[in-house]
Amino acid sequence: MLGVVVGGVVLGVRFRHRPPPVNPWLSPAEDAGDFAGPLVRAAVVYDPSKLRSRPWVDPAKTAPLPTRYHTFRASSINGAETDYLLYLPPGYDEPGNAQRRYPVVYWLHGYDSEPQDGLPFVEGIDAAIRRGDAPAMIVVLPNGLKDGWSVDSANVSQPVESVFIRDLIPHVDSTYRTIADRRGRAVEGFSMGGWGALHLAFKYPELFAAVTAVSAPFHRHDRFWQLGQIFGGDASAYYAEDPVTRARREPASLRDVRIRLICGEKDQLGHLAYNQMFDKRLTQWGIAHEMAIVPGVNHNAGDIYQAMGANAFKFYTNVFGR
Repeated sequence: MLGVVVGGVVLGVRFRHRPPPVNPWLSPAEDAGDFAGPLVRAAVVYDPSKLRSRPWVDPAKTAPLPTRYHTFRASSINGAETDYLLYLPPGYDEPGNAQRRYPVVYWLHGYDSEPQDGLPFVEGIDAAIRRGDAPAMIVVLPNGLKDGWSVDSANVSQPVESVFIRDLIPHVDSTYRTIADRRGRAVEGFSMGGWGALHLAFKYPELFAAVTAVSAPFHRHDRFWQLGQIFGGDASAYYAEDPVTRARREPASLRDVRIRLICGEKDQLGHLAYNQMFDKRLTQWGIAHEMAIVPGVNHNAGDIYQAMGANAFKFYTNVFGR
């Protein structure tokens, strides 16, 4: 449990994240981005009869304040409902702001986690907005399923990427007063969600002004324990979606995307080594980025945001302005 101070009141922040399984022999090995095959994979056709790792809709409709629970119908899952949590900034509903439009940050949760586990980010950004350390913005916390990895899974039951890109972003832009183009849109994520955030921002740089990966892993295909379920055991399919490979192959496409890597110094899953290796590669490939190592912090997003304080959120002033 940690706390964020808002108006003199300490708000409790719950953060639960179950790290992915760790095998002792799977120490971090560098993904050097040197895959030479095509950066495309066979289309995945959704099959609703196949089991998913978690329902598309939370039966409890959990929405810890200051978030709100919402559902919408997604064409990528045959018009079925899925859900997300929404944060609207102070003043959004005031009549004087009726014509004002806001940037949006999409925050992606980790493996075996849930949208509400983005609460430390939401409470931190809310406090930063109220202090004037960050611009007013909307935050959306999508349902990434237990192990969606922000891709369309080869097992045909989890088209998480398509739901996000083809359905959720257009839904948000048509429902709320957003700045509905890349200059008003960013994606941030933790662990699995950090890998997913980079994957989406690097694959669709025309959609995002910025990306932040917090404690993300950068596996080689032979170190990714879900290669079979998510990519059908196909290394080529994995690297076609791999953000490291795309960064090496398409660096010019990222020149207008602000890139930030964050990792705890004590990350027990070896993700600090992953991030340090990727940091060096981005520098080698001439890709501008930021890297922050948070002293004394393990693999926990809530602790990272608390330790970084306002610096975790001032980044968005540089991205979106005031």
